[in-house]
Amino acid sequence: MTKNEILNKTTWDDYEIGTCFIYVPLFEKEIPFVFFQNHEPTPSITDKMLACVNDILELEKSAIETIKEMLWEECIFSFTIGDYGYEPNDDETHLEAHLKGFKISNKDDAYAKSVVKEIQIDEKNDELSGRYAEIKINSASDNLIAIIVKNGKLIDFDYDGTYLPSFEIDEQCAKKNREETIK
Repeated sequence: MTKNEILNKTTWDDYEIGTCFIYVPLFEKEIPFVFFQNHEPTPSITDKMLACVNDILELEKSAIETIKEMLWEECIFSFTIGDYGYEPNDDETHLEAHLKGFKISNKDDAYAKSVVKEIQIDEKNDELSGRYAEIKINSASDNLIAIIVKNGKLIDFDYDGTYLPSFEIDEQCAKKNREETIK
């Protein structure tokens, strides 16, 4: 997509946030792209932000399998460390009780019970060496997560409010933090 095509479809609010609905082949539907930027001199998107949009649009169909695996991992992690109100029977673990309670038994279930909410691109990330976008998903465990896209590649997921500069140092920093948490 070109910058003009995006800007012609983008509405800007009083908080300098732009929203543009774009068809994303990977998800086979329109998804709102949310742009955070400074209106200097007028509302626009930077070349790096444009590249991020195109990175998302050019993701291969096989990327959906990576997203499914991340969503499954998110369920396992969340149900391991959190309590969502399902008590285990004598013959099952806390994790098993929650997976059963949420009716999730594999990555396909985790994906089917999740909702892609929006894709966020922030001009502040232009100062980083990589190009970053966040695919915001309400996961099957009812957590808002961000699947991090760096330079057109799905690298990791983290919870809403993640600090993207950390991924400049280590693309798997959130995964390592999750692993440390459940040790």
